[in-house]
Amino acid sequence: MRRYRYIGTMVLAMMMFTSCNQWLDIDPKDKIVDENLFSDYRGFRNSLNGIYQEMASPALYGRELSWGMTSALGQDYAANESGVVYQEVQKYNYENASVKSVIANIWAKSYNIIANCNKLIEEIEKQDSSFFPLGAAEKDLILGEALAVRAMLHFDILRLFAPAPITGDGGEYIPYRKTYTVMHESKVTNEIALKNITEDLLRAKDLVAKNDTILNRSMLLTNNDNRFINGYSAEGGLFFCSRGVRLNYVAITGLLARVYLYANDRVNAQKYAEIIYKNYAPKTGENRPWGFTSSGSVYPSGKPESSVKLIDDLLFALYDDRLASKVEEYKTEYATSLYLNDIKDLFTRELDLDDYRMNLIESSSNKETIVKWNDIGSTQTANQRQYQFIPMLRLSEIYYILSECYAANGFPAEAEEVLKEVRFARDAKRVVTGAPSEEFTKALIWEGRKEFLTEGQTFFMFKRLNRPITLGASTITADFVLPRPDSEDIY
Repeated sequence: MRRYRYIGTMVLAMMMFTSCNQWLDIDPKDKIVDENLFSDYRGFRNSLNGIYQEMASPALYGRELSWGMTSALGQDYAANESGVVYQEVQKYNYENASVKSVIANIWAKSYNIIANCNKLIEEIEKQDSSFFPLGAAEKDLILGEALAVRAMLHFDILRLFAPAPITGDGGEYIPYRKTYTVMHESKVTNEIALKNITEDLLRAKDLVAKNDTILNRSMLLTNNDNRFINGYSAEGGLFFCSRGVRLNYVAITGLLARVYLYANDRVNAQKYAEIIYKNYAPKTGENRPWGFTSSGSVYPSGKPESSVKLIDDLLFALYDDRLASKVEEYKTEYATSLYLNDIKDLFTRELDLDDYRMNLIESSSNKETIVKWNDIGSTQTANQRQYQFIPMLRLSEIYYILSECYAANGFPAEAEEVLKEVRFARDAKRVVTGAPSEEFTKALIWEGRKEFLTEGQTFFMFKRLNRPITLGASTITADFVLPRPDSEDIY
């Protein structure tokens, strides 16, 4: 039986947002060269920071799983306008050599980071709490975040490489790796993978809770500038700041809602979405730091001061200070402007012309582009720095999950009210009614299409529902299951 090898161990990153050193090589026995990496508490902090930085690489969320391949799979881009590789992706031509290479890199990079999470988990579980400056709170925080990253990466691999649970497919598609090992592990079913994912997330949520809801509670209950950009004075120092770019308590709770909805468990999806909705979402008459980006901050034509990433309601985002320039480099390499696939029809078709998300779309010569990923050069203001963030989970998604669950679970009035709240927050004043009808479901799909535009989630939405991908009057039958890399099926 074939043996699998995962290259790399923990990254040495001196602090969050700094460039990290090269990943360490391993010797022929797959042991870590640097025996002293975890001899100091800083090694654990640096390793976790390095994991997040690798997640933001182009092979994963810095491109392929955000504005790149998954957006092409979701048909966000116009035909022949996304670069030669993504044109094949849009045709679901998974046998194309270049497409196979992209897919193989996603698989390899994901499991490489998972291996590093597992090594971090194994090492930190050996340590006594007294090893860390903040004691059990710090140990639990690092352990919880590593578990959450492991769960999230497995979840996205599952969403790419296995049929959606709604299909009832009982096949075994991906391995769920819980140990730092070079040995082959058997593939598991959707049911088992999702069970492992939720177990990891539930444990992670409880582990980070002490820091995020008690010790450093103010790091989450503060404005977006402190959550994402300038940080704030946290107990324990810089490592405990900027919780918006880490898998914090609210983000992990939101991931649980996302995972349970994908698993068609709308009872638990509603449960975890309600935790966020009732405790963290904005409420009329209450002064809460969490809210939705105001229409006055989203200007037409993508002016530099515009809030292009709608950062106020992000629960979790990754960070890359060269993100926008990397997008431009891709456009130059493939001689493309990444023109959109007649996206404005999403607004005009349903008479949502007051919806300020339309301001994020630029039109020129009957062609449309999105301003979310533009390279605007120097970054001096807080809003300009938004271009460096990769949206991973939004508060708006929690509203959509909750609305869908309320409709399915026998609460139609609540379903309509929650959808109205999030639409009004985006200045879309048309009231959608009719839950739980097919028309209401279509309205939720339209909302997701607009909200997740070029953020990589549209494809997963249609896959979860097992519906053809729709855009305006067009309907596209997608191939929702990516093939595993050839090397993974050779024994």
